[in-house]
Amino acid sequence: MSVRDPFTEPFCEAQDLGRAIPESDHAVSMCLPRWEHVIGYEEGDERIVDAFECGYPRFIPHPFVAELFLAAQKEFAKKNEVAMVFPSLAAAWRCADYVKRRCGASSRLESYGWENLTAVLFKEEAFEAAWKYWQHSGEIVSSRLAEAALSDAPLEPEVVAAGEKALKRMRQRIARLYDQVGPEDVFLFSSGMAAIAAVHRILVEEKPDQPSIQIEFPYLDSLKVQQQFAGAGAVDFSVTETGGVAEVAQWFEDGKGATAVFTELPSNPLLRTADLEGVAPILRENGVPLVVDDTVATAINTDAFRYADVVTTSLTKMFSGAGDVAAGAVVIKPGTSVYGLLKERLPSEESASPHFVTDAIVLEVNSRHFRERVEATNENAAELVEWLCQRPEIERLWHPSTACREFYDQIRRPDGGYGALISFVLKGGEAAAQAFYDALKVSKGPSLGTDFSLACPYTLLAHYGELDWAAERGATRNLLRIWVGLEEPDDLKVRFEQALEAVGDTI
Repeated sequence: MSVRDPFTEPFCEAQDLGRAIPESDHAVSMCLPRWEHVIGYEEGDERIVDAFECGYPRFIPHPFVAELFLAAQKEFAKKNEVAMVFPSLAAAWRCADYVKRRCGASSRLESYGWENLTAVLFKEEAFEAAWKYWQHSGEIVSSRLAEAALSDAPLEPEVVAAGEKALKRMRQRIARLYDQVGPEDVFLFSSGMAAIAAVHRILVEEKPDQPSIQIEFPYLDSLKVQQQFAGAGAVDFSVTETGGVAEVAQWFEDGKGATAVFTELPSNPLLRTADLEGVAPILRENGVPLVVDDTVATAINTDAFRYADVVTTSLTKMFSGAGDVAAGAVVIKPGTSVYGLLKERLPSEESASPHFVTDAIVLEVNSRHFRERVEATNENAAELVEWLCQRPEIERLWHPSTACREFYDQIRRPDGGYGALISFVLKGGEAAAQAFYDALKVSKGPSLGTDFSLACPYTLLAHYGELDWAAERGATRNLLRIWVGLEEPDDLKVRFEQALEAVGDTI
């Protein structure tokens, strides 16, 4: 049976609703081909949700993971209890603590009996809180780990050896992307969010009575980790006039402290970059580490360590490219004030939410041509941005080459590009956005970084429950986010031209 090629046959038609993107048992995205499907998903329409073959693994339980939950529930649950399974006892304890703090419900823990998997059991009414921990923390059981656990057979020694070899190669590969960093400074996690949550947890424990600071528009769960997990919450500088410099300077001039500053390079979906050159000296003077997530820009295009103390990145995205494996990394730079602390603590954090060996085998192969894919998609996106900026239908477009470019250029490598993520708003409001989205012939669903192009109405997907909050920070409900893949630019222009024609009288 042939596998569908998303380059020539994108997942974008109404009949593709819920299909796995790509066509893989371990896909990390699913097709939402129509605007109404996105709304239906966010509002819990069973006709929409029941059609999903899979979903982004922190938001929708993969079928293998759902089966693992049911197996644990069958074995351990008492009356009216449900179960979730985490990759370690430490992660399970953190989930139980989160549930207790969020809704007051108690949980029970049971060893699942395969590797370090641990089941958390609680009353049905606490499931939503427990699932939020899974989503925000990223301490997930991957689809391949669930599949292996369900087989109830130990991994073959040769598989373990191949996985450990793949993990070693990836640490080396990632270390080479950053200056002054060795493989021993790279830590691999089950997801990008698990990497961020681990860094936050370590730094908060050093200053539990002080908040963290977020500069520029935050990725949804990055901010939730800062707001809802242990610590004194988060200061939200997601709207700035100075790239964060004036806001951060005033914060410390007022005698206040912080555990760390978090920002993304660039922000998602507004693709703005903080003034890291201006912020970093203020933070060093006040003994506050700077944590930068470079998932969107990648280490091929930028050198976050010119100013950052810690870099986090989601390997699920461009590093993989295939869309069939989840992972994340923390990279620490020798010589920084927090290097010793993180070097000591990160191994235990990594073991609590590790990158599973069979996932590592797949990711190592996927990432072999990372640089070439980044460079090609840079060029494709640059050509599409230039074309879109000339279109009368576009009301506003965001790309690192057009938004806060002077700040992005501070950390752009001499041969680096501006990345392949684009966001824009059309004239004509939601009617125009819906008409364009429904007509666009590229694959449509959550995530980014795939070899093929991928589109979504980002604000609706990520912030449906807080649309006013997002709009106040510049991300309106009609915002469309496009990941530009490896298709020929002229081919993409034709597809976009056809979708823009569908906008018609809505403008």
